[in-house]
Amino acid sequence: MAPSRDAPDSGLTWRMLATAVLVALVYAAAVLPVFLAGPVWGAAAAAAAVALAVLSARAADRVALYAMDARLVTSSEEPELHAVLDRLCMSSGLPKPRLAVSALDTPNAFAAGSGPGSAVVCVTGGLRSRLEPGELAAVLAHETAHVANRDVLVGAIATFPALCAGLFLGWWTGLLTGRDRHGAGRAAAFAGGAVLLPLGIAAAVLYAVGMLVGLSLSRHRELCADSTGALLTGRPSDLVSALDKISDGLRDASRDDLRALRPVSALCVVGARGGGAAGLLSSHPPLERRREQLSAISWRLASGG
Repeated sequence: MAPSRDAPDSGLTWRMLATAVLVALVYAAAVLPVFLAGPVWGAAAAAAAVALAVLSARAADRVALYAMDARLVTSSEEPELHAVLDRLCMSSGLPKPRLAVSALDTPNAFAAGSGPGSAVVCVTGGLRSRLEPGELAAVLAHETAHVANRDVLVGAIATFPALCAGLFLGWWTGLLTGRDRHGAGRAAAFAGGAVLLPLGIAAAVLYAVGMLVGLSLSRHRELCADSTGALLTGRPSDLVSALDKISDGLRDASRDDLRALRPVSALCVVGARGGGAAGLLSSHPPLERRREQLSAISWRLASGG
């Protein structure tokens, strides 16, 4: 690893371990009551939980890309983005992650995958159109830092249940509201949504629990990725500017665009919600806290520290 990286953050390591324990407890809490129906049913539930955990690690990136309607792009399709990733990976000593682009107009980006060898970095079209080259490089460095810090695997397992629940909730609320439907089709969709009410409630609970579990890790991992990414580029001010523009874009985003971001919000460089009272349960640290840390890094670099 290049010397521009900080030493491994013990706080992040302990938080990843704590999150892994919490995730295991969530899976255990879901499985143990099934043993009341008999050991065979309990064993089947335990096997299903293990399979889900493996699926979380191996398929979370594909589910996240599906949620964002994103596609993998080659170096011939996106030469500038690939060139930035090439430079960052040369600096960090990491294998190059795959690159994906989403057509979503709301600016954001995320990294997902089970480790450095299988990671994917995704950016939205809105991010590309709003950021200057240096700012875009800073965001890609932040996402590359998630891979370098090896928090993508724990993040994938922690957020996978909430990710799946969020996708179901988006589809289910669309049935209840009759979104993009008219007349008899709208009435039929509402009836179907009413029938699925128990599943909708279960998905809402799973989404809430998944988000709460992720909070034990996500805020600190974002601060660590800010720090590592800023050191990779050597320009913390570019990341500050990028975070400001992304936050402004989220404030101006339509309700539909914010709904599209909801399943992957905890993975994004800036969460889709977090102002006001919602900030208490935000998956990301306050923007002011991130600015303060990046300003301190900028001062340290300027002073030769």
